[in-house]
Amino acid sequence: MNATRFWEIIETAWTTDRDLYNLRERALTTNDPILIRQLGMIVSNDIASYIRQQLLYMDERELTRFNHVMEEKLFHIDREEIHERVNGSDEGFLHRRCFIVGMGERYYNMIDENPAAATMNVPAGDIGFIGYSVYEEKFGEEFERYCLHCIESGSNSRGW
Repeated sequence: MNATRFWEIIETAWTTDRDLYNLRERALTTNDPILIRQLGMIVSNDIASYIRQQLLYMDERELTRFNHVMEEKLFHIDREEIHERVNGSDEGFLHRRCFIVGMGERYYNMIDENPAAATMNVPAGDIGFIGYSVYEEKFGEEFERYCLHCIESGSNSRGW
């Protein structure tokens, strides 16, 4: 699995429900903070569930790679300039970064390139950990986290 496939999984989760997809499209087009905040719970619940359904069909190698790409994406946006825009304690900032990833590649790239476009205080922590829980469920052992990138807030020394 590569980054392209990773983003396809997230995009597929959004296309599962046409109403949610349309709401996200409006939010992406307008970057309206009210719409973005509405999407927080949707990402945490519905989108996480749709991603989970896809991960259940993966073999160990593919699921491991999904988790590594997730960790890399979360690590990359672990930056002070993004934290200033989304807020949160260490754990809260991690959950806000999970929301950014859960919104898909377009939103992720928008915030990566222009942190000022981010909306304050929109968490979706489940997204960042869904691959870990599926791995444990399928293979009966905890996933070895952070062997390539640590997702804990403040871990990206280049970003702080």
